[in-house]
Amino acid sequence: MKFTRRDLLIQAGGATLAAPALRAAGTEPYKLGCQTLPYQNLPFERAIEGIQRAGYKYVMLGSTHEKKPVFAPSLPKDARAGLRSQLGDAGLEPFMSFLGLTVDVTKPEGVKSWLDELDLCAEFGIHMTVAMGPGYYVRFPAQPKCASEWERDVNEYYAAIQPAIRHAENVGVTITVKPHAGIAATAKAALEVMRRVVSERFKICWDAGNVSYYEGIHPDPDLPDLAPYVKAVCIKDHLGLRGQNNFPVPGSGQINHEQMFRILFRAGFNGPMAVERIDGTDRQADMPADLIDQRIAAARNYLVPVLDKVTRG
Repeated sequence: MKFTRRDLLIQAGGATLAAPALRAAGTEPYKLGCQTLPYQNLPFERAIEGIQRAGYKYVMLGSTHEKKPVFAPSLPKDARAGLRSQLGDAGLEPFMSFLGLTVDVTKPEGVKSWLDELDLCAEFGIHMTVAMGPGYYVRFPAQPKCASEWERDVNEYYAAIQPAIRHAENVGVTITVKPHAGIAATAKAALEVMRRVVSERFKICWDAGNVSYYEGIHPDPDLPDLAPYVKAVCIKDHLGLRGQNNFPVPGSGQINHEQMFRILFRAGFNGPMAVERIDGTDRQADMPADLIDQRIAAARNYLVPVLDKVTRG
C-alpha cells in the first residue's frame, strides 16, 4: 500500500502499521543503539563498557578512539577477532558504522577506502553505513561555496560513489547519506538525492538534530515525503538557533522525537537508530567517562518509552 504525504501527516498522530506487525511476529519492533562517538577521546574498551551498562544492546562503531584505529580496514586478523570477542562478551551487536569520514571519495584512494570499509562492515555483519556527502559551505554558516564550485563538487561526488554503490549491492551493505549541510541537508534536498541515485543500497539516514543545527528547521515539513527512503537514524537533539552548538540529551531540546518516529514508522521504517551526541554545550573532549555514561543512559531512558508508545500501535 502506497501512502501519500497527506496520509503520512494524518497518521503520524495515530498508530503505526509496521511495528505492531513486527511485535505480532515476535520480532523486535525497533533497534535502538548508541554510537561510540561520545567516547572517542577515551579508550574503546571504556566506550563498550559504558554503552553496555546503560542498557543498550546495539552499538554503532566509530573508526578511531584516542586517535588510534579500532574499526578500520587496517586492522589485522587477530585484532578483528579480538574486537568480535570484546563485543560478544559485552553482549553488544554492531549494527551500523560511519563510512568514509576520513577520506575524499572523489580521489582514487578515497574510493578504495570506501570499498574496503564496506568489506569490513560485511565481515562484521553490519548492513548499514552512514556517509556525509559534499559540504555546501566554505565556512559555516556565513560563507557558502559559489554555485559553480558547488555544482562541480556534487557532480564529482555522484560520479565517484558509483563503484561503491555497485560494491555495496554485491556485499549486501546499505550506504546512507545524512543531513550535514550538504546534498542531503534537508528532507527536500535528500529527496533529490534519491531521484538522482536509484539503488536499494543507497538511501537516507535521518538526523533531525543536524537539520535544526545546520538549517534552523525543526520539524522538517518534507519528512513525510522522504520517510520511505529513510533506512537509519542518527539521534541527537538540538537547542537554540541555527549554528548554535548545543546538543543536549535527547528529550531536552527542541526536536519532537515522537512526531519524527511516528512519521518514519508509519512509512514502514525498521532500521537501526543510534544515539550520537549528548554533550550539550560541553566540550566533548573534556567530558569524563562517568558523565557520558549518565547522559547516554538518560537518552535511553527517554527514548525507550517514546519508541514503545509509537510502535505499540
